[in-house]
Amino acid sequence: MPRGDWLTIGRSRSCTIQLPADDHLSRVAALLRVLEDCVLIRNESRRKPLVLRPPVGEDRVIEPGAATTSLPFGRFELILVGRDVVAVGVDVTRLARQPDRLAPTTRAPATAAEPIVLTGAQRRVLVALCAPMLTESGPRAQPATYAQIGQRLGRQPQYIRNIVKSLRESLSGYGVEGLTRDDSDSSHDDFRWALARWAIRSGWVSADDVDGADGGK
Repeated sequence: MPRGDWLTIGRSRSCTIQLPADDHLSRVAALLRVLEDCVLIRNESRRKPLVLRPPVGEDRVIEPGAATTSLPFGRFELILVGRDVVAVGVDVTRLARQPDRLAPTTRAPATAAEPIVLTGAQRRVLVALCAPMLTESGPRAQPATYAQIGQRLGRQPQYIRNIVKSLRESLSGYGVEGLTRDDSDSSHDDFRWALARWAIRSGWVSADDVDGADGGK
């Protein structure tokens, strides 16, 4: 498709990509417009969310009426749920920017002026915590449990829990949000999501770290 062109996805016969005749799918579920260096995805449904699923990493949910771009992904799937799950594959690699141009816009700004210092044990646990989010996709792309981290590093879950507690305390002191019960975006007593998302978005943990992880050494 040329830049500036657009298409629609849904079960209506008027859609460019017609989905199965499933009344649980929206007549017009999504609109995709080709921009200069990416694709704009807009959820055209009135009630049903739309999911952008990258090759690795957590799903990006697009609420009804909302929109997002394909950046930084060159390939992804749009997931629509009716009586069955429908996946539409999208390839925008010819539009995607080069990685070095993406870096400034996809990484979160520094959370504090003072440089963050972590111990070796804290960093190993942090990498293991983030590993599934950097190697899996869809529902499997979520932070590792204490048991999974312990198995990966050859440690007991309680040891991992203590290291995560020390990580939370250290990073909260540096101003990282979502790591205490008082933070509005914290989720009860499970701070793994906030910790993993911060580590990945700030660049502290990357797929290269996971590939080069040395277990419990």
